[in-house]
This record gives sequence, C-alpha cells and structure tokens, in this order.
Amino acid sequence: IRKIGCTMKIFLVGYMLCGKSTIGRKLAKKLGYDFSDTDKMIENKYHLSVEKIFEQYGEQTFRILEKEILKEIKSLDNIVIATGGGLPCFGNNMNALKQMGRTIYLKMSPKSIIARHKISKRPRPLLKGKDDEQLLDFVTKSLEEREFFYQQADITIRSESIDIAEIIAKI
Repeated sequence: IRKIGCTMKIFLVGYMLCGKSTIGRKLAKKLGYDFSDTDKMIENKYHLSVEKIFEQYGEQTFRILEKEILKEIKSLDNIVIATGGGLPCFGNNMNALKQMGRTIYLKMSPKSIIARHKISKRPRPLLKGKDDEQLLDFVTKSLEEREFFYQQADITIRSESIDIAEIIAKI
C-alpha cells in the first residue's frame, strides 16, 4: 500500500467489535503511519465518552460530531483510522472516506460480534441492556442495514477467523 513520496489515509470500516482498532494499531505500526480512532478523537475533542454522548445527547448528535471529525481528518496524512461502526453509514460519510483514502471493510458475522461483545471491557451504547436474543436480533438487523455501506469499501476482509498478522498481510 505504501509508496515512497505518497501520502495516504487508510480507513478501517465495519461493525463495532470487528477489530478495527486492534488491527489498525498494528497495521499503522507496520507501515510507519500514525493511528487514530474516530471515537477516541470525538472523546478527546468533546471531553465526553461515546457512551455519555449517546446518553446525554442521543445518537443523532453523535452522528453530527462524527461528521465534524471527518473534516479534521482531511488534513492528516500517513495515517490508519479506525472508524466508528456507524460512521460510514450516515450522511454520505462512506463517499467522503473513499475520496480521502483507501477503505477496508473488516467483516464479521453477528454471532462473532456478540461473542466479542460479551468479553469486551468497553461499553457499547447501542448494545446496552439487551439479553442474548435481543442482541442477536439487533446485531443481525443493524448489520444487514449497514452492509450496503460497508460493501462499498475498496477491500473486504473477513476478520473473525484469521489472525491479525494474516489480516495485515492481506491488506
């Protein structure tokens, strides 16, 4: 992916818990790029966790903040960015990502996403308070709705059964 004299942005897209941040950090290190995560950028800029933004202001406000962060990303180069799971699916954001750099969809099944959710230390506002059946229904339905956007990525890689080094080699 990296060429001498070129500057590049690589965006990792996909549903929450599919490994965007973990893979992104390791990919950035391998390429000698910086790494950032749009959720962390929002938290740092607004001094509130994603969970608190959802609780206090709602999802619509959060999506507006994501759009604002995209404007800031335009000036960055040689960076791998893990996007929030919903970022590519709202407000023409996927087109904006594709215009700024390469997009890579890390694809996972609903059952794999839920398995990761159960061991995750980080709260996921959209999954909060749901039992196993509700989780499966919610993740399956929302993943189906988002798939149209994720599939517009330049590259799609299944990220559930392959080790991180193998995923990075494919990228």
